Amino acid sequence: MGRRLENLEEFGIDVVLGRRHGVRASVLRGILYALSFVYDRLVQLRLYFYRKRVFRERALGCLVISIGNLTVGGTGKTPIVEKFARALRAGGRRVAILSRGYKSVPRKRDWRSWFRRESEPPRVVSDGKSLLLDSMTAGDEPYMLAHNLKDVIVIVDKDRVKSGLFAIDKWHVDTLLLDDGFQYLHLKHRLDMVLVDRQAPFGNEFLLPRGIRIFLRANNCRLRPYAMPSSVHYAPSLRRKVSRPRSPNSARTSISRSVTSTIITIPRRN
Repeated sequence: MGRRLENLEEFGIDVVLGRRHGVRASVLRGILYALSFVYDRLVQLRLYFYRKRVFRERALGCLVISIGNLTVGGTGKTPIVEKFARALRAGGRRVAILSRGYKSVPRKRDWRSWFRRESEPPRVVSDGKSLLLDSMTAGDEPYMLAHNLKDVIVIVDKDRVKSGLFAIDKWHVDTLLLDDGFQYLHLKHRLDMVLVDRQAPFGNEFLLPRGIRIFLRANNCRLRPYAMPSSVHYAPSLRRKVSRPRSPNSARTSISRSVTSTIITIPRRN
């Protein structure tokens, strides 16, 4: 059974990447095209609701920086988050990393809590002094960040607004880093860092599930007010922008050694 699932997954990946041909592959690609169109419409509708303020962004009164990507797969987000957190700490900022906690063990909830609508506090992986959760409970990436960053708070919760408020109230942080937060629109970002694969920056030019792009076409709509591409800057301008508050040299040095993917920044309008 396991081998069969692996073969099916491999076949699906080959179809998406255009490496399989024939009737079955063509039919599956057609189905995926249709699903991609539906996905695109839903994302566009979500963005429309945010633009018309049907859905509202929350501002938490501190610097919020999201670090994410445009395609599925690894582009080195977590190491960049780590290096960025180190640079900000070296500049004197109080930093908290907010993660969704992908693949972490879900909490066990009593059925009565659903009726009482109780809101559980976020999971604190690190309080900036000690490691409080294991990798199973926290998720691999938050655990790695907490293990490597001894003086940075790491919090896991699907609701980044709730975890951000928790960090501000408890530790008086002034900077929030959203790990994989480019698509998280409910919390207002001051700056978006977008990592792309240099060899295939926009994947195979199709949205999910026909392709591997997550949010590109929809985000082009979000970027138009910032005069893209003239307002998109590469890593040097990003280092200047973020290092400006306290210690420019330390921030520039730390980040410049870590960049393996191309980084573009998207400034937000006030």
